[in-house]
Amino acid sequence: MIKKICINFVLLTVLWTAQACDDGLIPEKTYTPEHTGYTAKLTARISGADSWPEYYDVALAAFGDSEYSRTQTTVHPDADGNITLLLYNIGEDVQSVEFCVTNTLRRRVLTFASASLSEAVGDTIYLEAGDVDVSMYTAIQENIFNTNCATCHGLSTTAAAGLNLTEGNSYASMVDQPATSAEGTRVIPGNAEESVLHKVINPGNELGLTFSHENMITSSTELRLIDEWINAGAQN
Repeated sequence: MIKKICINFVLLTVLWTAQACDDGLIPEKTYTPEHTGYTAKLTARISGADSWPEYYDVALAAFGDSEYSRTQTTVHPDADGNITLLLYNIGEDVQSVEFCVTNTLRRRVLTFASASLSEAVGDTIYLEAGDVDVSMYTAIQENIFNTNCATCHGLSTTAAAGLNLTEGNSYASMVDQPATSAEGTRVIPGNAEESVLHKVINPGNELGLTFSHENMITSSTELRLIDEWINAGAQN
């Protein structure tokens, strides 16, 4: 008798639960993310984001006192290149929020636009970057060739070794072009190690040039950036 009562109780419980579900008596659980601290908002119109290989991210990132981002979100422009992107939960220990490129270690490679927490309006930091060419080659031109190379290679009366690395001239002067001061091709798309550019700027001076260039670019991040560009096809 007791066993029969228990079985009936279980059946009634199951039927009640099923009926409750049918009647909508059990509410659906919803999850609303909580955002704390500051929020950064990026607006821009960009081109060239798809020129970066998988090792890199075009991102909106927050940095503290190191070159590694504390938090970031990847930029995904629409078909027209427009971006409206939010980065949440930025703590007060962050020093800058940057529209930038990072590598897989989330280490800063270069920055297109930045703002500090002191520029926040309320709890929002606005980055209005405008029109930006974020292509890999443009980044190399502006951050490496313009600052480290163009003084001798193009801005002087005669470009050293006939190599013009000024903006608008560098690509045609390098890619698939024979070197004049050493044997080989200046840039071989898809093959950084055999490119004269790689051999010239990396330590070792294996070409035996009279003037060593290995101290012109000392950042391992920038040296890798050039190699990655060449290996990805040396696109303009």
